[in-house]
Amino acid sequence: MQSRRLFLFIIALIAAACQPAPQTSTAPTIEAFLTVTPGRAVRGFVPTAEALRLDGSSGGENLANPATAVALANLPTATPDYSACPPPASPIPSDAPNDPREIVAETERFLSAGGSAATLQDAMRDLWGVLGADGTVREIDLTGEGVPETVMAYTAPDDGGTLLIMGCVNGRVTPRYQAIVGGSAPQIINVSDMNHDGTPDLAFTNLLCAPAPSTRCEYQTQLVTWRPLAGRFLSLLNGAIRSDEQPTLVDVDNDSVIEIAVQMDNPGTEETGPLRTGTLVYDWNGGGYVLSIAQLDSPRYRIQIIQEADKATDSFEMDTAIRLYNLALNDPSLQEWIPNEGPILQSYLYYRLLTLYAFTDDPRRAEVYQDTVDTFFDPVSAPVYAALSTSFWNTLQVTGSLNSACQEVQAIIRQRPEAIGYLNRYGSNAPNYTSRSLCPF
Repeated sequence: MQSRRLFLFIIALIAAACQPAPQTSTAPTIEAFLTVTPGRAVRGFVPTAEALRLDGSSGGENLANPATAVALANLPTATPDYSACPPPASPIPSDAPNDPREIVAETERFLSAGGSAATLQDAMRDLWGVLGADGTVREIDLTGEGVPETVMAYTAPDDGGTLLIMGCVNGRVTPRYQAIVGGSAPQIINVSDMNHDGTPDLAFTNLLCAPAPSTRCEYQTQLVTWRPLAGRFLSLLNGAIRSDEQPTLVDVDNDSVIEIAVQMDNPGTEETGPLRTGTLVYDWNGGGYVLSIAQLDSPRYRIQIIQEADKATDSFEMDTAIRLYNLALNDPSLQEWIPNEGPILQSYLYYRLLTLYAFTDDPRRAEVYQDTVDTFFDPVSAPVYAALSTSFWNTLQVTGSLNSACQEVQAIIRQRPEAIGYLNRYGSNAPNYTSRSLCPF
């Protein structure tokens, strides 16, 4: 019996040894795709079918592996050498160019031939006649490459004030930035690292005057800087800062960042109408310079409050508009801009409050209409806005419709255009009024 059991045990061992080995997985481990980091871009160039040909007719004889083709197609491009400049020489400037494009082309030719900034400045002033009293040619290192760029501020035919920055690229001098600003030649008012990002910033301004007979002139101030990753100059402002006085550059809040401060001292002229005075400060926010502080003086003239209230009405900010209309109506310190405008503006304020009280279903609409009737009881001598109030009120009582009341108001405005003319006589800086803006419901 024992021998039989031993025999069976040996047979089992032999059977187990003859069993095939357990199958292990040979599938490759799949690695997750890399996730693109927000704010970064992955760029590649897929080779064309022609580039992948393996018959040698297109140079693809060594591209049997498609991965090789992709790798070769994605070789990095050469970085321009901004420090390689032409060797100094003594080229002769040409005669005066005929147009702005020729000025740029001749400047590029002259500097690429090894000409100096000093000789170019003499030519632009004496030979070409584009520098005048304020123009300049300066060498300033704006890219941090150790080689200065040539910065030109001049007045070009037809284009007017122009700022042109020329820089070295792979042994030549080419245009790197151009701003056509019109008016007078730009003035460079600051070259420094204003925002402490390691790159110099260039601030410049010029005076731009309106065509005659206007006498209005204003400064246009811009700020540009070099961006190495972009390979070009970019503006640090959303648009030119326009001001009556040239801005000042000063560290207002002692944070080692230079701000742009605009002092507004001009109260206005007959041409512009009344202007707000005060101070505007543009500060660095990490991406550019934006308006950060607006310290405006209190309005001196009644029409200024009215214009702000009208803007709020146009935006349907009714609570703000009502508050401003009441301020303009009741503040005795507000002055007249146009002599004897008081009764006209008073009747206009009554009319505006009536329409807004009606729109907001405010019971004070009856009270303000009664004030109109009591103050301007003579329809012959009353300003036009008293007639608008009466028409609006009567139609609203009959129809209950703001739209119908406004249609009656529009009919009176068509017959009496002074309703618009009175409001559009406050200069070029004032908003432009239409019949629609007087009753928008």
